[in-house]
Amino acid sequence: MTADDFYSYASILIFLPWALLILAPKWQYTEPVAFAAAIILLIAAAVFTFSYLAGAEGGGSLLSLEGFKNLFRSKEMLLTGWLNYLSFCLLVGTWQSHDARQLKIGHIFVVPSLLLTMLTGPAGLLLYLVVRFFRTKKWEL
Repeated sequence: MTADDFYSYASILIFLPWALLILAPKWQYTEPVAFAAAIILLIAAAVFTFSYLAGAEGGGSLLSLEGFKNLFRSKEMLLTGWLNYLSFCLLVGTWQSHDARQLKIGHIFVVPSLLLTMLTGPAGLLLYLVVRFFRTKKWEL
């Protein structure tokens, strides 16, 4: 499967676990499906990274900004970055849903942070932490 194909499939299929987290948070398979989807994305990112590193392409490095920019000239490395973003945000959203249920925070208060996490990552996590603080009066995790 090409990087282009995998990008298309991942970008569409990622909405299934997010829909479950938002619409069916108490279903017994929601968290396992979301967690499994995130793990699959991480494995795919590793596969595309290793295929890039094993290939003939070069010029990329993590030790300089120019080298880092060159890494993302490759479709495989660009896809790796996208898959990391998708998987991290999904893991954070899964944790938010689980944590809110443990703390008995109403799901209606969590949905905006889940949507924001899906779209912007850190802003959604920050919103959830603020909601969590106002509902529990504690910053500690």
